[in-house]
Amino acid sequence: MSVRKPFNRALYEAYDHKAKETLMSLLESQGHTIVNTVENYKVDVVSQKDEYTYFNEAEVKTAWKEDWPVTWAEIRIPERKSRLVRMYEEQKGVLNFYIFRNDMKQVWRIKDILLKPETLKEARGRYIMKGEKFFHIPYTEAQLINIE
Repeated sequence: MSVRKPFNRALYEAYDHKAKETLMSLLESQGHTIVNTVENYKVDVVSQKDEYTYFNEAEVKTAWKEDWPVTWAEIRIPERKSRLVRMYEEQKGVLNFYIFRNDMKQVWRIKDILLKPETLKEARGRYIMKGEKFFHIPYTEAQLINIE
């Protein structure tokens, strides 16, 4: 069993709805039709565009408050999100992870193909449990989107 930080209901309640609403608006502005946003422990938002189904997961990086600090070489996605990669890899669709800035004015879009086993490693930080693993994605491989 992997090491995981316990679920924090207060953080969930503070950011989940705001992140989903912002993500839905962003996707609709890009021509997506929202198909599903039901809380079912799968992805946060399912959308369609053209002939593809998009599976979209939203998270907020609360420490990210202004422009992305170039000293933060990586964007980290918790290992627990690998269940989503496995869940959707056989479906005809696209899985994207969206990591929002605290104020929702910017977001990183990270394609599922960047969550590779070789990028999974232990991380350190004041809110990270010893032994907890994350996918370490170089920010230069992600797409930064400004939100109006």
